[in-house]
Amino acid sequence: MKKLCALAAALIAFAGHGWAQEQQSFKTILGKGYEIKSVTFAKGESTENREIILVTLQKEKSVAVCYFAAANWINLTAGTLDDARRCDVR
Repeated sequence: MKKLCALAAALIAFAGHGWAQEQQSFKTILGKGYEIKSVTFAKGESTENREIILVTLQKEKSVAVCYFAAANWINLTAGTLDDARRCDVR
């Protein structure tokens, strides 16, 4: 839970700098050379008690955060990995 709070604080800090945010698919982000920095499981009030996976990626000074239902991440569901609404890039 501490990682989730830290991640949320980091995203808020980036938002304050006015950096443009894009949405891209997980496959697109990996294809651009981003590296996975962390994979975090979350469940509780902040996720409406759903089991989700947050994946944080980085390439140079750019950061991407992707979220998936835990079952989709475990099964690497193709449709989910191609969905541009799953990842925010700054």
